[in-house]
Amino acid sequence: MREEALIANLRNLYEGAGFRAYRMRKFEEYSLYLENRDFLLSDFVITFSDMSGRLLALKPDVTLSIVKGSRATKDAGEKVYYLENVYRLDERTHEYREIRQMGLEALGDIDEVQTLEILMLALKTLENINEKSVMDISHMGCIKPFLSSTDKKAQREIMNALRFKSASALTSAMENTSLSESCRHALYALCTISGDFENGISALEALSDDPEYQKAVLEMRVIFEGLKAMGFEKRVRLDFSIVNDLRYYTGVVFQGYIPSAHRAVLSGGRYDGLSQKFLRGVGALGFALYLNDLENEMTPASHADALILYHEGADACEVMKKAAELRNKGLSVRTEKKGAPSDKYSIVVEV
Repeated sequence: MREEALIANLRNLYEGAGFRAYRMRKFEEYSLYLENRDFLLSDFVITFSDMSGRLLALKPDVTLSIVKGSRATKDAGEKVYYLENVYRLDERTHEYREIRQMGLEALGDIDEVQTLEILMLALKTLENINEKSVMDISHMGCIKPFLSSTDKKAQREIMNALRFKSASALTSAMENTSLSESCRHALYALCTISGDFENGISALEALSDDPEYQKAVLEMRVIFEGLKAMGFEKRVRLDFSIVNDLRYYTGVVFQGYIPSAHRAVLSGGRYDGLSQKFLRGVGALGFALYLNDLENEMTPASHADALILYHEGADACEVMKKAAELRNKGLSVRTEKKGAPSDKYSIVVEV
C-alpha cells in the first residue's frame, strides 16, 4: 500500500467515527513546552525568536497544542484527528528528525465507551497497515498506588525498571524506600506479568485490595471483554513495561507493533493530568501513528499501480487510450518505453 492510500483509509476511518480534521500552526511559544516538558519525549526543542522577541519553537508534539486550544467541557466533548509533522531529537543518531504522524484525540467525559472506541480505532489503524499487527496495553492506575509513598527519584527508577522488565534494577530502585512488602511484591509481579491478557487480569486481581488499584484492574477487564466481543482478543497483550509520567498519564496506555518495525509504530494513552491543567474536569485519550516508521510496509510513491511499456514508434494515442482505460478503473498508471524496469509494478501492459 502507498502512504497516500493509507492516509485516505485512515481519514475515512476517523471521520466515520465522528472525528473532525484538525490543522495546527507550525510554531508554538516555547513556554508551552517548557512548562510541560515532562510530557514530551525529549527535552530538546528547536527554538527561535520572532521579530517581536518572542521565543518560539518548532512543534515537537501535537497533543499539547490540541489541548491548549480546545474548548471541550465534560458535557460537550471534542474529537479531532490530525496529520502533522513534528520535530524531535533522535536519541540514537543525536540528530533532529522531521517526524510525520497521524493520530486522534478525544477530550471530554472519557468513560468506558469512549475508551473502548479509541482502542478499537487504534487496532483498526494498525490493521490497515498489517493484519499481523498487535497492541500491548497497560494501565497507570495499576502502578500508581504502589508508588505513592516514594519520592520522585525513586519513582523514576522504579518506572525505568518496569520499562526494561528488569527485576534486578527494580530491587535496586526499591532498596532505600519505605515501600511495604506487599507493595514490593506487587511491583515484582507487574514486572513479570505480560502476554496473555485474560490470564494476566486474573493474576492482577489478587495482587492488592487497594480501591484505586482494583478500579484500574476492573477497567482493564471491561476493556478486554469489549475487545474480545469485537473479535480483537488475539491482537492485544498485557504488558506493564509500557509506563509514562505519573503526573500526566492517569489510565490506560498502549503501544502498537507491526512485524516489519523494530519499535512501536503507534502509541497512546489517557492523559487527564495534562488535559486538566488547561480544561477543568475534562478527560483526554488519544494516540499517534508514526508514519516514518512504516517504510517497509509502504510501496514507494514513485511506483504506480500499473506500468504501460510501449515499443519504439508506438502510436501515442493508443498508449494514452490504454492508460486512460486503466486510470478509469481507479489505478495509477506510469508509461515508459520498453526496457524500463517493471518488477515493482503489480500490473504491466505492453502496447
